[in-house]
Amino acid sequence: MAKGSSLGKRDLQKMLEISTALVAARDVNDLLGDAFSLLLPLVGADCAALATTSLERGTKLDWVEKGLPEAFFGAYERMESSDFVLTAVQSSPGVVLRDDQMIDRKALQRNELYQWSRELGAPIEQVMAVMLPVDTGFRSGLSLYRARPRPFSLRDQAVLQELTQSISHAVSNCWLSAKAARWPQVLDALLEGGTHAIVLVRSSGWELDRTAGAAGLLDRWFEPAERVAGSLPRPLLAGLAKAQAAWRMGAEGARPWKRARNGVSLRVKFLALSEPRGEPSWALVLREVPDVPPVPKALAEKLTECERAVASRAGCGWDDKTIAQAVKNAPGTVKKQLRSIYDKLGVRDRRKLMLLLREAWLDA
Repeated sequence: MAKGSSLGKRDLQKMLEISTALVAARDVNDLLGDAFSLLLPLVGADCAALATTSLERGTKLDWVEKGLPEAFFGAYERMESSDFVLTAVQSSPGVVLRDDQMIDRKALQRNELYQWSRELGAPIEQVMAVMLPVDTGFRSGLSLYRARPRPFSLRDQAVLQELTQSISHAVSNCWLSAKAARWPQVLDALLEGGTHAIVLVRSSGWELDRTAGAAGLLDRWFEPAERVAGSLPRPLLAGLAKAQAAWRMGAEGARPWKRARNGVSLRVKFLALSEPRGEPSWALVLREVPDVPPVPKALAEKLTECERAVASRAGCGWDDKTIAQAVKNAPGTVKKQLRSIYDKLGVRDRRKLMLLLREAWLDA
């Protein structure tokens, strides 16, 4: 408890209500809507902001707020170097600090974030904040703000300090609950699309789950010396590292990993499963693809050379993006070529084209 402060019976009763709401929270909306709605009036705060980041994402912060305009944090990355709160609380994790313990008043009024908040009509005249002590693969911080120049008191500081551990546990539980709920949804979505060879992993490559189809492919395609207990095979770990680097740079997706053997290729697609308040995890979609056979002569005579290259790959089940990479064309160009192929071969869609080509290959 902060030195020189005392909490009365009413304070303790309200803190009990807040603790109950924190235990019941299952997502961040519950935290902001229930627990923080009780906390803000108890300490006389006008608004709050909760920042989280996973250890894999380093210093990049995700924000959720109550009472602040979205534009405030929309410009945060540009002004992060002016965040005096983050600098102060990082040096004392788990300890609640008031703004007068972080920065002097004149420096605060010159601060870029302070001036930006005033321009938005949401001034942050006083701040009280804490770096929450969490240990589940991410870190988080809470800031409370007042719009008027009335400092937070020792009593306010004591209230938040007493609740810090409960808030930390609630944030951690929300993060873990959201993470656990994600996997069944991902599996259902992928399995509905007819893809059955899927591996779910953490960013470290540590395996969380796999389908039976994936287990068979991993056994067939990777030697014992390449396998790592509980994790992806080493060649796929290298592919995952490249996919993560592309994701951090904002790329839509990394090139599929590929290994060829005896006329068949294993293709592995890396899908980022990023949660705004959690560490990014990954789904690996594995597929065996035969080397591309040529379009049979009777059909090939109706197509241009470029269309034959596209048609043969579409017949093997390749998607537009993979075809485009193989034939060195834009995905939009591939779509146009496929429409021309459908017209020339008298088929309605890709499924009919695949049936036509596979029948022709069997008859050849």
